Amino acid sequence: MRMPQVKGLMPAKGPLRPLALATLLSRIGNGLLMTVSVLYFSRIVGLSIAQVGLGLTVAGLFGLLSAVPLGHLADRRGPRTLFVILSLTVCCVSLLYLLVDTFWQFLAVAVVLTIFDRGAGAVRSALIAAVTQGAAGRVAARAYLRAITNIGIMGGAGIGALALHFDTATAYRSMFVLDAALSIVAAFVVLAVPKVAPQPKNEDGPVWIALRDRGYLAVAALNAGMSIHYAVLDVAIPLWVVDHTDAPRWTVALLLIINTVVISLFQVRSSRGIADPASAARATRTAGLLLLASMVLFAGASGGGVVVAVGLLAAGALVQVIGELLQSSGSFLLGFDLAADEAQGQYQGVWNTSMSISTMVAPTVLALLPLGLGVPGWIILGVWFALIGVLFVPVVRWAAARKAQQAATQLVSSR
Repeated sequence: MRMPQVKGLMPAKGPLRPLALATLLSRIGNGLLMTVSVLYFSRIVGLSIAQVGLGLTVAGLFGLLSAVPLGHLADRRGPRTLFVILSLTVCCVSLLYLLVDTFWQFLAVAVVLTIFDRGAGAVRSALIAAVTQGAAGRVAARAYLRAITNIGIMGGAGIGALALHFDTATAYRSMFVLDAALSIVAAFVVLAVPKVAPQPKNEDGPVWIALRDRGYLAVAALNAGMSIHYAVLDVAIPLWVVDHTDAPRWTVALLLIINTVVISLFQVRSSRGIADPASAARATRTAGLLLLASMVLFAGASGGGVVVAVGLLAAGALVQVIGELLQSSGSFLLGFDLAADEAQGQYQGVWNTSMSISTMVAPTVLALLPLGLGVPGWIILGVWFALIGVLFVPVVRWAAARKAQQAATQLVSSR
C-alpha cells in the first residue's frame, strides 16, 4: 500500500500513522534508558564506566554484522512481520539486563540485543520504503518520524529523571520494565500497517547486490563521514564548555534544548525542497558549509568571557542544527533513492551499517580533534565536513548515473 506525502503536523491517513505512534512509544522508552542505563549499571550492578563502555563497543562491532542479512531477509519475507518479531525479541532481551550482575553477563546481553536492534533498524527502513511512494514521500515520512523521535526521547528523558530523583534499584529497574512495555505495545501497533508482499527472488543475478553497488557504497561512506557531527553535542560540547570556556555548565543543556526543539519543529519543513539525488546532494553540500561555520563558532567560545562564550555556543548550536536538518533530509532521500527497489532491505542494511560505523568512530575523532587539539581541532573538523559536503555533488551524480545505466541494461536484457 502507498501513502501520500506528509502535510502539516499530522501524517495523512494511512500506514504512516501507526508507524508514527509506534515510533513515539518506542522512543519514549529509548529516552528512559538513555537517562538511567549508565547509572544503573554503575551504581546498582557495580560495573565500572570503562566496563560499560567496552561492553557497548564490542556489542556495536557485532551489531555491524546483522543489518544487511536481516535487511535481505525482509526483502525475501516481507518487512512488516519481521520487524514486529525483531522488536518483540529486542524487548525480551532488554529485560535480561535486570538479571545481570557481572561484566560477562552484561557483555552477552549487550551483544545479542545490539545484533537484533541493528537488524530491526534496517528492516524498519525497508518497511518505510515499502509503504511510501516516491523519493519525496519517503523523505517526508523519514523527516516526520525523526521529529517524532526527538519528541519521544524528550518525553522519556523527563520520565527517566524521576528514577534519578529517587536513585533506588527499584526506580531504575522500573524504567527498564516500562521501556519493554512501551516497546511491546509499539510492536503490535505496527501490525496496523498493511502487510507488505515479499520481493520476488532474482535467480539470475548475485544475491548481495547492495554490497556490489560501488556508487551506493561510496555515497554511504561519505554520509558516514558527515554524520560524525551528530556526536558533537553529546560528546565534545560538554567537555569543551566545562574545560575550555567561561560559559556556565547549564549552557550544555541549553544547546541540547536548541537542537531538540528545532529538529522537532522544522525537520519536516526542511525536507520539502529535496526531491531527487541532485537536490539532496546540494543540500548536503550546504550542510557541510554550515557545519564548518558552527565548528568555528564553537572554537571561538574559548576566547571570550561568559556572555561571549554563551552567545557563540548558542549561535554555533543553531547553525549546526540547520546544517543537521539539511544533511539528514538529504541522507533520507539518498539512502532510499539510490537503492534498488527490489532490494530495499539489503540496501537499508548497508546504509544503517555505515551509520553505525560513524557512531562508533565519532567519539575517537572528537577526542583527537576538538578535545585533543583545541581550536585547531575544531577548524580541522569543520573543514572535514565542508570537504565531504563538496564531494557529495559529483559522487552522487556518478552513483545516480550508474543506477540509471544499470536499470537501462536490465530493461534491454529483459526484452
